[in-house]
This record gives sequence, C-alpha cells and structure tokens, in this order.
Amino acid sequence: MYEQAREFVQAFLCEHIPLAKAMQLSVRHYDGQHLSLAAPLVANHNDKQTAFAGSISSLATVTAWALLMLWARQQGRYDYQVAVVHADIHYKKPVLTDFYAQATLPTADVLVKSAQVLAQKGRVRIAVQIDVMDEHGIAAKQLAEYAVWRVKI
Repeated sequence: MYEQAREFVQAFLCEHIPLAKAMQLSVRHYDGQHLSLAAPLVANHNDKQTAFAGSISSLATVTAWALLMLWARQQGRYDYQVAVVHADIHYKKPVLTDFYAQATLPTADVLVKSAQVLAQKGRVRIAVQIDVMDEHGIAAKQLAEYAVWRVKI
C-alpha cells in the first residue's frame, strides 16, 4: 500500500512539478503519517556551497503538499486539490550535505474532524509541521497551513 503511494508521489512530482524535477527530489519514506522527500545538495546549493534557502523552503512546502495529496486521495470518491495558504519557516543552521524534509500529519482527532468538514463543506484547512534535516540534524522547521478542496466534476 505505501509502496504504491511512494511511486505515485515520485511520478506525480516528476511529471507535474517542474521545480521538483529540477531540484531532483525523491521520495525517501512514507508510512501513512509521515512523508519524507530528499534533495541532493549538488542540485540545490548556493554560492557558499550550502543549501539554498529557496530550495529548503520549497522542499518543505512540496513535502507537506504531497503528504496532504495522499491524505486527500483516501477521503472518498472525489478528486481533491491541495495548495499552501500560509507558511512560516525558521532556519536553524546551514545545510552542508544532501538533505530531506519530513512532513507529519496532524493528530488522528484533527484528521477525523478535517475529514468531516471536507465531506460536509467540500473544503478544509490543515496545518502541517515540516522538519528539514541533513546528516547533522534539523536545519529548518516550517509550519504551514494548506487548503484542501473537492474538485467539481
């Protein structure tokens, strides 16, 4: 089940998100609650040979977006769209190696309520915490709010 989701995310990113392809993003891990996408430093560095801040924030944003796309696909027979509404990122240290982001879904209680609102109103907002790490630990933390809405068919 999770392998199919990982394959779906990888294919979707490569086919539909040119930035993800340019950043050479790859699915690192998915377990139903967490999604982790990786980025090589060689494709995402700045003039100081550390990760470019734009790449760090893009990786965080795309990782949470993809996690919520997977969650939305489980919510029934409709097609859904997901978009970031607001994001705050805090950079803690330079990224010196290949790096990855891990997005975590909210608690089960929050997800149950979110699914109910989505079913009733056709739209909901969900906050996601994202950590960006390299081999030396957490380099950035992002808290982002995403809109999820049903596509009219």
